[in-house]
Amino acid sequence: MKYPSIQATLKNGLDVTVSRCREEDAPGFIAMVKTYLSDSPCIPMLPEEFAHSIEEQQALIRRFAAQENSLALVARHEGQIVGNIELTGSPRLMMRHTAMVGMGMLRAWRGCGLGTLLLREVINWAVGNPVLEKLWLEVYAENEAGLQLYRRCGFEEMGRSPGFFKRDGIYSDKVLMGRDVAEGRSYL
Repeated sequence: MKYPSIQATLKNGLDVTVSRCREEDAPGFIAMVKTYLSDSPCIPMLPEEFAHSIEEQQALIRRFAAQENSLALVARHEGQIVGNIELTGSPRLMMRHTAMVGMGMLRAWRGCGLGTLLLREVINWAVGNPVLEKLWLEVYAENEAGLQLYRRCGFEEMGRSPGFFKRDGIYSDKVLMGRDVAEGRSYL
């Protein structure tokens, strides 16, 4: 399913362009993710764990483009990638109606509406996708800003896993959230 690029002005007055992630974005994408992993306490991955080569990242981008229930978007400001969001659709037949949401952005772009813009874009795309029926995500229980964003965009808490994340000897609960995107479709 196609995704048209969009332009938007954020609360900080800066313009961004949101578009599908392309193979030529791989170097900038890798650099951005490694940067935001190093200063985000709310993503359960360390920078050294994100060891994709350019070729591996390009293969992932191709896979997202080929799967009808997946979408990878990037946000650019003046040509630099400053944020991303992905819908990772399940390849399993009994779960291909679902997609996991994952997102991140550079520190300077947090709190200015970029997360809301990216999340609304993938939700709108998913609503128009004939395969997808449910989006889900995992979030740290301490991530109040994230929880508020997800609730504003229609996600509801589906469960918790106490002590699921462990960083530097400190445990955090995982909150599982979901949202239907298949209004009017029949369920069992």
